[in-house]
Amino acid sequence: MPTDATLRSTQRGTLPPSPFPTEDPILGQIGGTPMLSYPGVDDGRLLCKMESANPTRSMKDRIAMGILTDALQEGDVDRVVEASSGNTAGAVALVSNRLGLPCTLTCPEGTSPHKIGYMKAFGAEVCTCPDVDSDHPEHYRAVAQRIAEDTGAFLVDQYHNQGNPGVHYRWTGPEIWAQAGAEMTHLVSAMGTGGLLSGSARFVQEKAEEVGREVTVVGVDAKDSNISTSFYGADPVPYDTSVEGLGKGGELPTMWFDYVDEMRDVPDGEAFRQARDAAQNHGFPIGPSAAAALSVARDIHAAQPDATIVMIVCDGGEQYFDTLFDV
Repeated sequence: MPTDATLRSTQRGTLPPSPFPTEDPILGQIGGTPMLSYPGVDDGRLLCKMESANPTRSMKDRIAMGILTDALQEGDVDRVVEASSGNTAGAVALVSNRLGLPCTLTCPEGTSPHKIGYMKAFGAEVCTCPDVDSDHPEHYRAVAQRIAEDTGAFLVDQYHNQGNPGVHYRWTGPEIWAQAGAEMTHLVSAMGTGGLLSGSARFVQEKAEEVGREVTVVGVDAKDSNISTSFYGADPVPYDTSVEGLGKGGELPTMWFDYVDEMRDVPDGEAFRQARDAAQNHGFPIGPSAAAALSVARDIHAAQPDATIVMIVCDGGEQYFDTLFDV
């Protein structure tokens, strides 16, 4: 079982170096996130990779940093565009701000004021679009594509850009292995675009194979979503979830299923219940999608008490207080 001393020895400053070195004092705070034992489990076998420690409180800071840094190295980038109703928007706004790049973000009507606040706080231009079906020309992703084509801007495109899982393969996965590879038996994370889990999982599984070990990778989907159905080759279901950032209407190219061993579904109500329990009973505020992963991680822990589970906390709970606690 990992000890507190073992975990403390692999905190920020002693992890593998970032593949995206920077002298910027803000961007330098991205990555190097701590790992700690979940306070609701006493035996230290449920470990949390705290991506909520990034500057905008989300793992999306990593893909914004990695994709935009690579784009600048590969060619001229003088403007950035992205479509996002969630954490990616704030991350792209922050990184664009620090890199001195004008940024336009499109989002659907009904995007939370908290998320829009991140965009505007960092000086991004925000274009709010009708909440229409994804095949409609005024859908926020279609609008972002059109703006990028008309202006020659760089489109981040988190839903298709292989840099999304690629950044986690180069960055998040090595950190997880450094912090828990000697003991880890399971890696669990919520899946939205799938980049975080599948990119990290690819690195972890490659390292585990090198030393003759196995790490079971478990993706977490919403109950009424089609990541699981795509993974198992089942008939799709009507996509309907209230948990932001969890699930999708179908498989995306950023989901590297070859590195995922199984998928588990979590109902919306259970995700919200776990998020409230984590905050109120354990002083551990996390977002509902991370709470869905926590629910699965706790189920694995209960069924396999000798397992050591790493659960990725993809974002903090601060962005969701209005939906979790009616503030």
